[in-house]
Amino acid sequence: MKAFTPDRIRNVALVGPPGSGKTSLAEAMLFRAGALPRVGTVEDGTTVCDHEPEEKSSGHSLTTALAVLEWKDHKINLLDTPGTFDFAGEAVGAVHAADLAVFVIDASSGLDHATVVLWRQAAERGTPRLVFVNKLDREHTSFESVLAELQAAFGSGVAPLEIPIGEAESFHGIADLLT
Repeated sequence: MKAFTPDRIRNVALVGPPGSGKTSLAEAMLFRAGALPRVGTVEDGTTVCDHEPEEKSSGHSLTTALAVLEWKDHKINLLDTPGTFDFAGEAVGAVHAADLAVFVIDASSGLDHATVVLWRQAAERGTPRLVFVNKLDREHTSFESVLAELQAAFGSGVAPLEIPIGEAESFHGIADLLT
C-alpha cells in the first residue's frame, strides 16, 4: 500500500447489534475496493476481520478488527467492532477514534437499546454518523418501517441517500437518490 498523508486517511467504525452484518459489510467493502480476491463469509469462517479461532467457531466478533482499503485516493481504516453487549467498550472506543461511525442495522430486527446509546454518544462527540440498513432481502422486512424507527429514535434529520428496489423476497437492488 502506498503512503498517505494524514488528510487522506479516514477511520471508519462499523458498529451495531450482533448479527447485523458488520463483518460481512467490511468484507464486501474490501472486495469492492480490490483489497480481497473474494468475499469471505462468517458462516465459513473465512472473513478477514474474524480471524481468531473463537470468533470463527462462535460466528461473532470478539474484538475490534482493523482492515485497510484504498478508495478514491484515500486510505480507509475499517474498524469492525463486536456487537454483543459484553464487548460494548470495543464499539465505544472505535467510535471515539473514528472519523465516521457506520451503524449497521438488521432490517428484520431493527434498533436495540445499546445502538441508540452509542448513537447518542457519537452525536455528543460530534462524530458523523451514517446508517446502513442491511438484510433487506429477508422475510418481513420493510425499509419504511426501519426508517420510521430510526427517525423516531434519532430525529427527522435521518434521511435516506438510497432506497431499496422491492422489499423482502422481491428486493433486487437500490436506487441512489443523489444522482
